[in-house]
Amino acid sequence: MCLTSAQKKLLKAVPTSTSQDATTDAKGGNYYVSGNDPGRMVIVDSTKLEITGEVPVPSDTDLIAFNPQSGMVYECNDKAGEVWVIDPAAKKIVTTIKVDGSGVEDLAFDPEYKHLYQAVKGKNTIAVIDPSSNKVVDAWPLAPDKGPHGIAVVPDSNGLLVACASKLVLMDRTTGKILATVPTGARVDEMAYDPGLHIAYCASRQGNISVVSVEPDKLTSLGDVPDAQGTGDIAVDPKTHTVWIAYPKDGQCVAQPFTPAK
Repeated sequence: MCLTSAQKKLLKAVPTSTSQDATTDAKGGNYYVSGNDPGRMVIVDSTKLEITGEVPVPSDTDLIAFNPQSGMVYECNDKAGEVWVIDPAAKKIVTTIKVDGSGVEDLAFDPEYKHLYQAVKGKNTIAVIDPSSNKVVDAWPLAPDKGPHGIAVVPDSNGLLVACASKLVLMDRTTGKILATVPTGARVDEMAYDPGLHIAYCASRQGNISVVSVEPDKLTSLGDVPDAQGTGDIAVDPKTHTVWIAYPKDGQCVAQPFTPAK
């Protein structure tokens, strides 16, 4: 589903089947979609809004990220502790990164694309991956917090935000040290960070979004904003500061925006 954020209208629905996430290749003019039924990565032309190819993967997919420096796509296995590294030009998996844990959730690159941070379930860690070698070089524990899901890099500091079970955790993304935590709604799946307003948004699937002010070594709860029950998908437009959520309703996917007070 492709929308214009300014006019808030549907441009076109692209039939990617059951999709979990998407990432953008601005230079190449593509969207890469993690699709299921069956598991694959779908390539969508961002101008024509048409499918131009796909890459089969051996299991169900989840979240996805793109490295513009290498041109590689990183797609999470929804069933096991591994990440597929996909060459979209060659339309093939080039390697599989194994992580120590029962499964993986969100992933994010640092601003220089020197490290990829991967939330790992079961072990309750953040795996640090070197994209030049596609090897895990470290694993940072989140204890006593558990259930890492959504993560986001804080680009103007050395912070990494991790949405755990009923907590948002701020880590130092050089050392893995936990700098601060703050309570959030339960069952947070994805989260989004607005670097201009220094605000994090955590979608809890409980009918509310937890809003958190982010400082270099401090997190402050700004309260909860009501949203649709079951919302787990969330993104923010850094230019307009509009927050977008997506949720199922009457057998369809609905996208809904709101603009927070500045």
